[in-house]
Amino acid sequence: MNTFVWLFAIIALSFSALVGLRLSFKKGTANVLVGESIITVVAGTLIVVISQKYNLAFADTIALAMFICGVVGAFAFCKVIGGENEKAKQPN
Repeated sequence: MNTFVWLFAIIALSFSALVGLRLSFKKGTANVLVGESIITVVAGTLIVVISQKYNLAFADTIALAMFICGVVGAFAFCKVIGGENEKAKQPN
């Protein structure tokens, strides 16, 4: 991989990670979920880019596991928060 392409990928992923962190610390459930998803995608992509640079075969499996755990975690978080919101909306 060309050095300039590799550096551009690292810099772009760094800026994306900062955006994800900023969203994660804002108020609101939707912001936290979007921020968490961005950070998961950035971390997984960073692992794949580094594995291509240094020929690490096992890193692709780790990145795939991170992607799956990120999606499953977001759905679980939505289920827990959504269940509480539906209970709060029902009149007694």
